[in-house]
Amino acid sequence: FLGTEDTRPSVGETQLAATSSTVEEIHLDRQDAQQRECGSAETSEKVEMDGDDEPVSGMEFNSLEDLMNYYKEYGKKRGFGVMTKRSERGEDETVRYVTLACARGGKARNRTINVANPRPTGKTECKAKINALKVADGKFRLTTVHNLHNHGLSPKKSRFFRCNREVSESVKRVLDTNDLAGIRMNKSFGSLVVGAGGFENLPFLEKDCRNYIDKARHLRLGAGGAGALRDYFLRMQYKNPGFFALMDLDDEGRLKNVFWADPRSRAAYQYFGDVCMDGIAPKAIITDQDRAMKNAIKIVFPESRHRFCLWHILKKVPEKLSCYGSYKEFIR
Repeated sequence: FLGTEDTRPSVGETQLAATSSTVEEIHLDRQDAQQRECGSAETSEKVEMDGDDEPVSGMEFNSLEDLMNYYKEYGKKRGFGVMTKRSERGEDETVRYVTLACARGGKARNRTINVANPRPTGKTECKAKINALKVADGKFRLTTVHNLHNHGLSPKKSRFFRCNREVSESVKRVLDTNDLAGIRMNKSFGSLVVGAGGFENLPFLEKDCRNYIDKARHLRLGAGGAGALRDYFLRMQYKNPGFFALMDLDDEGRLKNVFWADPRSRAAYQYFGDVCMDGIAPKAIITDQDRAMKNAIKIVFPESRHRFCLWHILKKVPEKLSCYGSYKEFIR
């Protein structure tokens, strides 16, 4: 869920609560669209904040989620978007260090070069950010805080920033129901506006609803690609009883996973000597050193060789043999 500019485990800047990929252009010019993502580049509104709301070094949060919710809400009040700029994970694969920053930080990455019509960007290399470290009791403590921005802030427009736009599960169910009933999106979105008491009370745009429905149609069984795939499997099973297919659906009948195998591939599978399963046990299993895993493999796969992973071995050498570091003859 976390992205970085220069992190080891993950790459790419990400918004804290991103929506589906865009499926249609909104009726704004490209510069306005970019401002909705990161904040206004030209206007600056007067911002009044309680001093207690300002992040300061030493503040602690019970979990990473609490930290993100706090900074996201702080950015919403101040009028800037928030992104996860960097994160690092420990040996247990949980986040131990994270940097949350203004969404206008960093440099723009132009994927296409068009001198005549360059793509607008909202990036201003803003330095506003917070660094948080996971401490012994599992809490996250702020270690570094920069609250100054090099651009204007727009509290009144903050609800349009990508990190603050999110379609809830209840709204998704309403959109799905209306779409199945044949109700057009503009009518469906209009009913949501009326129910919320105005556009300003909705934490998402009509574009976000259209993005969700476009994705849902492709995954919904009986419509789009999922329905076509199901019909194809049924035709193949009718033509050849040896054709096997399995579709995994969620509680709402949307496609999650799919597997299929035709008779030819199943027959060819038997000719390879290095395959496993389908009655053929693996020749070797590589894991880290784990007594429970060792005992389980011995029972389930008695003919397989259990090997330790070289990466784990080399990683544990300094830890297990550090006490012998002073013995040079031993090292040789």
